[in-house]
Amino acid sequence: MGNSLPQLSVHRSLRASKTKSPYPSLKKSRSLREYARNTNNCFTSNNSHNRRNITFSRPQSLPPTDAEIIDIHALRCRMSTSNVDEGEHQLLKQLDYIHSCVRKDKGLFGKMTENLQNKHIFSNDEPENTHILDQTPDEYRMDYQSIYLQTFDGEFIHAYWIYQSGDVNDTVTLLYFHGAGGNISHRLEVLQLFYENLQCNILVIDYRGFGKSTGTPSELGLYIDAQTAYDYLIYKQKILPENIIVLGTSLGASVAIQLVSDPSNRVKVAIFENAFISVPEVAKYFLTYAKSVLGVTKSIGFLYLFDSLAKVG
Repeated sequence: MGNSLPQLSVHRSLRASKTKSPYPSLKKSRSLREYARNTNNCFTSNNSHNRRNITFSRPQSLPPTDAEIIDIHALRCRMSTSNVDEGEHQLLKQLDYIHSCVRKDKGLFGKMTENLQNKHIFSNDEPENTHILDQTPDEYRMDYQSIYLQTFDGEFIHAYWIYQSGDVNDTVTLLYFHGAGGNISHRLEVLQLFYENLQCNILVIDYRGFGKSTGTPSELGLYIDAQTAYDYLIYKQKILPENIIVLGTSLGASVAIQLVSDPSNRVKVAIFENAFISVPEVAKYFLTYAKSVLGVTKSIGFLYLFDSLAKVG
């Protein structure tokens, strides 16, 4: 999934929704509707008012030791503008929405083709030695900090916080989600163009299983990683939503669409470069078996949907 000129740009309103539930009602496949009705998430909570049961696990992977670790869940609770309980409730709603946008069941066909789908969608082990970072931002004359963001489900996401001198809100901040394959060190030449021409701050992350980040990639995991990155800008760097630009490329465009489809994640502008409608729609042009599968139902057999069209509005 390579780069191309931007195909779609969406401006996000800064006004909060006036409806009772701000979360969009998505047109999903039958498997997703059944999942949303019947499944219990892997998270648990004692709050009887929540439709789902959600909690926050401790680290699933060993903490890295080569850079600062920032626990985003703890940070959100401390920095909540109202109180800890309200901040926790808002986070639970956001995670509930993320879970409602992915499928839980793999299905027999999905289990049979899991390795193939992971390889084609994420390519997180390509190219060779992709878990070794080749370059750092200072080689491109950019001031930066190497950090790890601890996600709500206990993974450690490696990121570069690249900053301009002066107050962070004196300029815009770019939240960049890269495409499949490679790691953040392979995107520095592109980021330098934004850094020098826009004079902006930049946060770029490696999704779980990419680069030096822990864990294994999945659709749910990438969505949580994106929320974690956004929360770092809001709660740690205290950047105003109207100063945040989200840019996603290829696979990262689907991640960006998911992030800004949540009305709680307000931004100045969202740009989706080389986006695709969904994994099943892309697959039918490249995989022979996908055409017959799609003749039965859109999503059967696919572990990951990245169903962007339902959310892009």
